Amino acid sequence: MKHPHSMLYAGCFMKENRIVLKGTNKRDAGGFLLFVFLLPYVCACLWGHVGVEKEALRPYRGNKTAQDEDVRYVDVDMAWGTWTIPMEEYLVYKLETVMPGDYEAEALKAQAVLIRTEIVQIMQQEDTRILRVAGGGMEKWYAAGAEETEGLLPYRQAVEDTDGLYLSYEGEPIQASYFKVSNGRTRDAGQVWQTDKLPYIKSVSCDQDKAAQDFRSDVAVSKANFLSGIQGCTDAGYSGQQLWDGIETVYDDAQYVTSVSFVVDSEEVLKIDGEAFRHMFSLPSASFEIEKTQTQIIFHVSGVGHGFGMSQYAADCKAVNGETYDQILKDFFFGTELAKIE
Repeated sequence: MKHPHSMLYAGCFMKENRIVLKGTNKRDAGGFLLFVFLLPYVCACLWGHVGVEKEALRPYRGNKTAQDEDVRYVDVDMAWGTWTIPMEEYLVYKLETVMPGDYEAEALKAQAVLIRTEIVQIMQQEDTRILRVAGGGMEKWYAAGAEETEGLLPYRQAVEDTDGLYLSYEGEPIQASYFKVSNGRTRDAGQVWQTDKLPYIKSVSCDQDKAAQDFRSDVAVSKANFLSGIQGCTDAGYSGQQLWDGIETVYDDAQYVTSVSFVVDSEEVLKIDGEAFRHMFSLPSASFEIEKTQTQIIFHVSGVGHGFGMSQYAADCKAVNGETYDQILKDFFFGTELAKIE
């Protein structure tokens, strides 16, 4: 089937040929020229995301050069082109994609600050006031009406209440890590990544996460599929049974797997990073224990996400208990301060 655009243009060219062949009068020729002149507008209204009615729905669209030079912008890559919006407007949509709307207002504010911090850090590193991002799930908001965007109200309020604020350490925006649910503790970045550049990401107790609905999960993988994935990581020619018998895991202090090794004849023949391993087999987190049967391997998993920085579920629990967003952020990021975009 042809694309709608190609079908429309083919029809236009056919009509033009017919007019020329018939030797039409001036009136017909004038009508044709008017049609050709209006064609781009007609096509745009049908497929091009322009039109008076849609402009009224999205005030932040247009040429960046005509907008306030003090505003930071985000260029969102959409299927049809680029949607340019102020950073604060983008934060509303982004916040909706990463945190439930029924979370407490202070938890939403804490998350809004972290997303803004991410953007500020990248803009500072790249020395730009315009960040380019993939559209992801933002298509639904481009031409949404008032009723459709009603669900954005708590997110918009969180962004407005933290307007321009980001989290800093010694005057610089931090690496603003966050995730859904911990295994009961967050992770120490210095220990796991062997670095002293992230002293503010320490291990924090999050016992409240154990009450989360998705705190525990089991993932079963057939023995054949598991070994196929592992053997694809090495060309050493070891048998599947050798690799199956030689699985060893190493944990950090927060009980997340930092590496999975395969040992054959007392020699480590393959080592996979814990996060890479969990993504290989679609595990909710790298905090897992392994159970092997004759036909499959079962991962008993705790938590959801990488475990570094702020646990969103724990943040919501803290908000329920009366903590404000700035207190929540200090709980998860040691020695940090709120700063204002200048």
